[in-house]
Amino acid sequence: MLGALAERVPVVLTSRSGSGSVLRNTYGAVGSETDPRRRGLIDGGLLDRYKARVLLRLLLASGADRDTITAAFARHA
Repeated sequence: MLGALAERVPVVLTSRSGSGSVLRNTYGAVGSETDPRRRGLIDGGLLDRYKARVLLRLLLASGADRDTITAAFARHA
């Protein structure tokens, strides 16, 4: 479901804990932390969900494409 959405619009994956990032490479099974990235979700890095939302809205408002959005979030990894 999220993979299908991520094909149409940028979807950013962040931790719900309020600090820290989502694990990146612990294991690779379906449903693991690598699965959403394979499905096209963008890694939010160390940004919490609120900061990631602000960054994404600013990028979208400026007309950024998916590559630019992905690169912007990669700077916060």
